[in-house]
Amino acid sequence: MTPMAQRRFSSGSSGSPGDPPERRGIPFDYAFRYELQGKPGNVINSLVTISIEATFTAVSIGYGVVPKVQPIVFGPEPAVPSRGEIFRLVPQALLNIPLGDIFRGLDRQLNATSTTLKGETGADAVFKNGLKLNPSVAELALQDPEKTLLSADILARLFQVVGSPSELIQFKYAIFDEGSGREFQSEPILNIAGLGSAGGERPFRYFAQPVTFRPRSTIRMEVTEVSDFQGELHVSLHGYKVLGGSDSPTATARGATRRR
Repeated sequence: MTPMAQRRFSSGSSGSPGDPPERRGIPFDYAFRYELQGKPGNVINSLVTISIEATFTAVSIGYGVVPKVQPIVFGPEPAVPSRGEIFRLVPQALLNIPLGDIFRGLDRQLNATSTTLKGETGADAVFKNGLKLNPSVAELALQDPEKTLLSADILARLFQVVGSPSELIQFKYAIFDEGSGREFQSEPILNIAGLGSAGGERPFRYFAQPVTFRPRSTIRMEVTEVSDFQGELHVSLHGYKVLGGSDSPTATARGATRRR
């Protein structure tokens, strides 16, 4: 919690009947979720409504992403001379694996799992999305890539191909208060400029001035896709609610208690 937010919290005191009502701050986040389709220019809107219990003050904003395509592990598949013969892996060194065997192995794995990488399969997916050694066996394979014979078990899980890395995601975002018509930017902001990268380099920021939204107000966040990343985008407004304010049901309940 920021020092600014801490100053706004009050634990209250018993006080005398004539003292102002006690106000209590509680941490709270409002979250937005988007399904990114990997189509640059696609605009998505999400709405959240502030609950009636108290005003909400947003102190910072942050985001994270979940790739649609998880890493796919596979091994090379050697060509077979006839349709009726079943392929089998024989021990071989990393640098002796033909490129064609790698592509056939990926095609087989994608077909077996009904998985596509951005609508593509096989060699296209490798060239456009990237290929690497499976981290769990990479050290063994690289000990002597020309001479170390890898067993069939190792070969079967030697490679890994993934979708676009999450740190390459780019999108523009804009925040609006639908009740008051306020806009909080002159034009949509690129996520790298406003929030940082999804790879962990400052994927959030504090507002220059905390923003307060009244109960029942609606916040709209507009996201425009810039990159071809596919997956879930989660954006959170971090802040707090102050209970006992004059415009919240908690204040009414406290006043009624005193009149008794």
